Amino acid sequence: MIGLLEIRRRKFQFALIALIVTLITYLVLMVNGLGVGLNELSGRALKNFNADGIAYSDKANLSVVRSEMSQEAVGRAIALPGVTAGTPIGYFAVNIRKLDGSNAKVKSAAMIGYEPGTIGEPGVTAGRKLAAGEGDAILADKSFLKLTDLKVGDSVTLAYRLTSRSFRIVGEIDQGAFFFQPTIYALRATWQEMKYGDNAPGQPAASIVLLKGKALPGLIGDGYRIVDKDTAFNNIEGVTSQQSTVDALAAFGYLIGALVIGVFFYVLTLQKVAQIGMLKALGASSFFVFRQLLVQVFVLAIVGVGAAVPLAWLTNNGLQRLPETVPVAFTTRTFVVTSIAMVVTALVGAIFSGRQVAKVDPIIALGQQQ
Repeated sequence: MIGLLEIRRRKFQFALIALIVTLITYLVLMVNGLGVGLNELSGRALKNFNADGIAYSDKANLSVVRSEMSQEAVGRAIALPGVTAGTPIGYFAVNIRKLDGSNAKVKSAAMIGYEPGTIGEPGVTAGRKLAAGEGDAILADKSFLKLTDLKVGDSVTLAYRLTSRSFRIVGEIDQGAFFFQPTIYALRATWQEMKYGDNAPGQPAASIVLLKGKALPGLIGDGYRIVDKDTAFNNIEGVTSQQSTVDALAAFGYLIGALVIGVFFYVLTLQKVAQIGMLKALGASSFFVFRQLLVQVFVLAIVGVGAAVPLAWLTNNGLQRLPETVPVAFTTRTFVVTSIAMVVTALVGAIFSGRQVAKVDPIIALGQQQ
């Protein structure tokens, strides 16, 4: 094809355009990866709950922080028709205190209180599960262990209110973060004691209740309101505005990509008016010429995307090795959707040149060449 032949003969010029496509695609991929990473950091632990519905206090406005459910409300939610399994879950923010030389490092963690042997129990990837009555033991997410440089078998001090308490890490889990904090899992009785005090009268039994069953989201009863996990995730403070910002940045990336590619090929089209006129004089249609242009854009977009994807993947691998967590993550869907969107964006940008191709008059073009 004429379009491919021109690419082969003008390698340097088209290589520069491919480089621009690569850089723009890389930028958009990193922005989308940032969106995925921030979403995981804000609530992957919630998405990993083994539940079809999550019951909140009906007065909490779907906020885990403000949700407090009595034992009666928990019982009513679990006793609903259609519920096959249910368990109360507690949430509490604590500080991690680790002595490093003379400097005390204090960071936050999300403590999740659960009952062993229920649907709220996380899967253990190393070590062992918690046993009933182990009030001095916790399960720690791998992000928690990375942040603290601890491992299974070590002890850690957790600070809350005006006191602190030491725990032994007996197992490692991979549940993800919650409220932008690494997670640790403790017995629900331990959570109640730390958050409300030992034997406090009328203390809440849970923050939320995990439920398995059919047609549960949307139900509202005395002391509870049930939603699905997606709704619960979208109501985490800051998630909606955060995702809107990331989507806006990605949209600007696609727009800039279309404009830059469109301008490049528009300029190239202007430089080739005489050649286009010659082709039209020989009987080539405007669509034939424009099709060659689309072939060039498609090839350069594929080359640019093909170079940007492994570059973004290598960047992510490098970021994961840093001591501090960088909220960038990729899924197969991120790579596929971004790649397809960038190719489509590049082809849309070429429409600018299509109009110019159609306007070329062979007689005028050949006259200008003379």
